[in-house]
Formats: sequence, structure tokens, C-alpha cells
Amino acid sequence: MDAAAITIIFIVLSALIAVVIRKIKKDKCLKDFRDDIVTLELLNGQQYRGQLKLKSSGLKFNYPELIEDEQKLKFLSFLLYKNEYPDIQAVVRYHKDLTEEGKKLREKDFKKTFQPSRWRKFRRSVLNFLKIIKDAVIEIINMMTSHLSKTTPVGAAISSNDSQVNKMKNEVYSLVETSYEPLLEDYIGERVILELKQGNDWVKYNGVLKDYTAEFIELIDVDYGTEEIGKIDADLIVLRKYGIVRNLSK
Repeated sequence: MDAAAITIIFIVLSALIAVVIRKIKKDKCLKDFRDDIVTLELLNGQQYRGQLKLKSSGLKFNYPELIEDEQKLKFLSFLLYKNEYPDIQAVVRYHKDLTEEGKKLREKDFKKTFQPSRWRKFRRSVLNFLKIIKDAVIEIINMMTSHLSKTTPVGAAISSNDSQVNKMKNEVYSLVETSYEPLLEDYIGERVILELKQGNDWVKYNGVLKDYTAEFIELIDVDYGTEEIGKIDADLIVLRKYGIVRNLSK
């Protein structure tokens, strides 16, 4: 097989791999709320309530019922694109909005979070270790590809398409969750106090820290009510730029 054929095959495979990776990569905090009825709160005060459908390019909220505005326009859904994530105040899953099956699944998940098994702890430790050594692994892969490009015909053909190679590497690397925060790791499965910026104020919420990613923090079993309304049981996902875990609680 000549170099031209190898190059074409490599470019096609790179494109296919990139498409598949982008298709399957989704934020793991947001994945916990998919298919549930949630309320999206935006920084501008707007709220949208619907069944969450998680896509690689953003969020889709299917309204439980038809909504009609003052102009007689009818709406069945709302889309929030990934580049609009910074506009999110919170994604709230009120327990009262869950189906009976949803409540059972949530309760099961809550117990796993609050009282994790040894296997769950071990798996998280392994994943955290992989995150820590990710940079070293990337360096090794770069050295290997560089060596192959100098010693084999296939490697030489691939090296002539550095832009495609780098693009595929970046797609693969992005699959590995890079967010590792030792301070937060100590509090996974524990009750914490979250400080959430709302307008010019910082509001405190008590909940169990379920997980976090580079963008989001997920708390479950949160009292999301106010003094005027009273207690409202909910689960919460907030942007890390607006939400900060400050304290261990009980």
C-alpha cells in the first residue's frame, strides 16, 4: 500500500473517530439528570421546565405541555447550546417532579453516593490516578508517534498529516475527564455547604456532593426553598464559576 492510500485511509478514519467521540462525550453531572423533568434557571432570571435531553452540542428541554405566549406563539421545547452554558444559574431537579420510577432510581443512586461500596471507591481512585498521570501518558504517546514517523513508511505517511493527527489526539484526550480537585475529592458523598452566586449575593445550600467536572458541581438532597416558601427538596447542578463548596456539614 503506497503512502497516498495510507494518508487517505488515515484521514477518513480520523474523521470517523472524531465524530464518534464527539457523539459519546457528555458531561457526567448533566448525564445524571437526563430524561428527568428539571428546571433550567438562567442568570437573566428566565426559567424553563421540561424533560432534559442531553446532546453533545447542548441541552434540550421538552415541555410537559404546550406553552403559548402573549403573541399566540406555541412552544414545545427549549434549546440551550453548549456555548451558552456560562448563562446557566442552575439546573434544578425538584423531587416532586420525578416519576415514581424516577424517585426509586434517584434513591438508589443517593444511597450509592452517601454510602459508596468498596468497588465504587476503588474505581474512582483508579480514574483519579489516570487523570493525574494523563500528561505523562500524552507525552509518551507523542514520543511514540514521533519515533514511528521516522522509522516506518506508515509513520512517515501519517506524519505528513500532522494537523489530522493532532486533531485526533485532542479528541481522544478530551474523552478523559481532566478535572481532578483533591479538596473536592475528600468531600464526595459527604454533606457540604455550597455557596452559590445569585446576582450580587452568595446564597448557601446544604447538600450531598455527588460529583464534579471541569464545568459543573452536582449536589443532591438539597433544600432549595426560601424562608418565605419553606423547604423544597431538590437536586442541583451549578457552574463551578458560580458555585463554590466551602464547608463540610451534616
